[in-house]
Amino acid sequence: MSSLSAHGRLTIVAAVAAWLSVVPLFAITQTDDWIVPAALVVALVAGTGYVLRKLGVPALLVPVAQLAVVVLWLGVLVANDVALLGFIPTTDWATRLVDVFQEGIDVTNTYVAPIPVPRGILMLVVGGAGVVALLVDTLAVWLRKVPLAGVPLAACYAVAATAMTIGLDWWWFLPPAAGFLALLVSEGRTRVAAWGRSASPSARRSGIPETDSLARNGRRVGAVALAVAVAVPGLAPVLTEGVLGPGRGGGGGGGQTIRTDNPIIDLQRNLQRRENVEVLRYSSSADTDAATYIRIVTLDVFDGEEWKTSDRPVPDSVDSGLPWPQGLEQADWPRIDYDINVSPDFSSSWLPLPYPAQSITIDGDWRYHGPTLDVVADGDDVRARSYNVQSLVVEPSVEALRNAGPPSDDVDAMLELPDELPAEVTELADEVTEGAADDFSKAAALQQWFRGPQGGFEYDIESTSGHTANALVDFLNDRRGYCEQFAATMAIMARYLGIPARVAVGFTAGDYQGNGTYLVRAHDSHAWPELYFEGSGWVRFEPTPAAITGRAPDWTIVPTQNAPVPDPNDPSSPTSQPTSTAPSIPRDDELGGGAASGSQDPPSQWPLIVLGALALAAFFATPSVAARVGRRLRWRQAGDDPGALAEAAWADLRESARDAGHPWDPAATPRSTGRRLATAASLGDDDRQLLDHLVGAVEQARYARRAEPVEALHDDTELVRRSIARSASIGRRVKAFLLPTRYRDSAVEANRRLVEGFDWIDATGERLRDSVASSSLRRRLPAPRPPAE
Repeated sequence: MSSLSAHGRLTIVAAVAAWLSVVPLFAITQTDDWIVPAALVVALVAGTGYVLRKLGVPALLVPVAQLAVVVLWLGVLVANDVALLGFIPTTDWATRLVDVFQEGIDVTNTYVAPIPVPRGILMLVVGGAGVVALLVDTLAVWLRKVPLAGVPLAACYAVAATAMTIGLDWWWFLPPAAGFLALLVSEGRTRVAAWGRSASPSARRSGIPETDSLARNGRRVGAVALAVAVAVPGLAPVLTEGVLGPGRGGGGGGGQTIRTDNPIIDLQRNLQRRENVEVLRYSSSADTDAATYIRIVTLDVFDGEEWKTSDRPVPDSVDSGLPWPQGLEQADWPRIDYDINVSPDFSSSWLPLPYPAQSITIDGDWRYHGPTLDVVADGDDVRARSYNVQSLVVEPSVEALRNAGPPSDDVDAMLELPDELPAEVTELADEVTEGAADDFSKAAALQQWFRGPQGGFEYDIESTSGHTANALVDFLNDRRGYCEQFAATMAIMARYLGIPARVAVGFTAGDYQGNGTYLVRAHDSHAWPELYFEGSGWVRFEPTPAAITGRAPDWTIVPTQNAPVPDPNDPSSPTSQPTSTAPSIPRDDELGGGAASGSQDPPSQWPLIVLGALALAAFFATPSVAARVGRRLRWRQAGDDPGALAEAAWADLRESARDAGHPWDPAATPRSTGRRLATAASLGDDDRQLLDHLVGAVEQARYARRAEPVEALHDDTELVRRSIARSASIGRRVKAFLLPTRYRDSAVEANRRLVEGFDWIDATGERLRDSVASSSLRRRLPAPRPPAE
């Protein structure tokens, strides 16, 4: 009865710990409606496990039943309107679960924390709580591996810390940490209580051994907890900087370097998202059209795999104004004031700005990078901010660009390319610009080739992203892509032709809302190349087809009489677009490149079922496959050494015998072990001869003066292993498949080393205390008197 009571207490503590581990999700959700369903699913998982184990159900079936309970509970929450009697799964019920799950994924891709809690997010949060409870119950209650339960207990905290753009307050770590410590203490007390009543006076009532032992265990628990607290933030995945998903750059202001990941990787996701989320609104002081591209960040390094930002010193604050744009001649360029209001749904440590900004009025510590005029904050966020920007209106003339001198040495880095570019890239760049007499004519020819009919390119948001050599070749061969590929490829070709180039990421001008205001949404996400011309600085080009971006900038269009390419201003030209107050941006169905989803037949569920079954099989097969790989590595490491080969064969035999449930005495001789194993596994005559062969090789390796090579040792070992495996029961085979002996031995060895380490620390501490006490005692004792004469 006491063991059942102890089991019940551990089950309850594991459930409470699992529930506490979910608490950090409060930080990233707008409402707390999910907490009751999450608490119920934790209770259902714990109760199911307790009852089934009490009834004697095979241990391997308990997690399966608990998982079924989680799925059924999710069905009751989000799919009960199509479930027979509300609980019995049907085909429509399963389809609804899949659809709601996809809705939750879409919401996570659309919003930044804190996010609303529609049914899709409810399913993800409650399902996550159920899976955490299942894993904690399995590890702590069934397998009694409480330290390993710290991993699932830390999962929700890791998710919350990753999703928060400005970091997660430290107190959110306390609930899962408290649950983990409570679980450790409960499991420890359960083990100690099994030792019997203590004779220590300090523990007569509790029955727990003396205080010193508990203190030692407490120190070990604290060490493990501290290790988890340090390891989880270090190992948790970190969000990369994205157009709608900021990461955490290192460094900061004050002359340090801020490094952020590549934001271009989120372009396709933002263009494909179902909900066209509002990003920002802007208005200007201009009396006429003030539509402008809004730039977030400039990618100025191409390493052969991707475009990314360079490591940038940002010592200066925007409070004192921004420097004159790189390469732009001093002139009385017009200035426009922009008022920008960022949506609460947009989060970034980069500041969205028109280029080239000259002054910014904004709260917080925002700093600029001089060559790019990118503005970034360390530990701050642009979400829901309002600020004022004064920007130059730079509209260089075609003649100025055509007559630009050679670029200055300051932009030499903007010509850097990998040592080898695909031949398709260089040959097409030379072919397209053949006959162009200057850099501007080459740039204009490249732009027109991408936009015009001669290139044959199509805008396709479903195309594969990336800028590797293979991706470039695929884009140029298939002639299909979206703004990322157009911008990146034109910039690479420009660098190859000797024109400094980089890629800007941001938004097109957005939709005019009246009263001089423009609305920019997620589907306005865009990338474009900027090419450098001395005297005009960094000039925006637009290679993405006109159907998406509208009219190309006037300064990039070569007049007909001088152009080596057709004039896109000619109404007969396919690239010509009517003049409008803002670029024409396609709506949701246009961006998708196909019919609306409502007009298509619902997809068959069989592919999902097959994929799910394959994924489940791959998941459970992983330990067995890894064990097989480990055996092969063991033989490879043995090399040609007969002794090492014999020990490798013996290790394989030992693991196989233990996987099959046969006894193995490590103190017995190889010969006696072989006889016992042959009897236990009911081996036939042929298998017994092979086993004798293996035993002889081991005896020779261990006891002979010199081990001799044994022919076909590996093949014989494999045959014996298979025969021993066939002798095992179905349950043993399943257990060996899911958790091979190799893993159990590794866990035991790791635990032994950890305990030895703790023992060494405790012993060292005791020796130090004794040494200090002895020294203190010697100082207090009077000095010995000299002997009397």
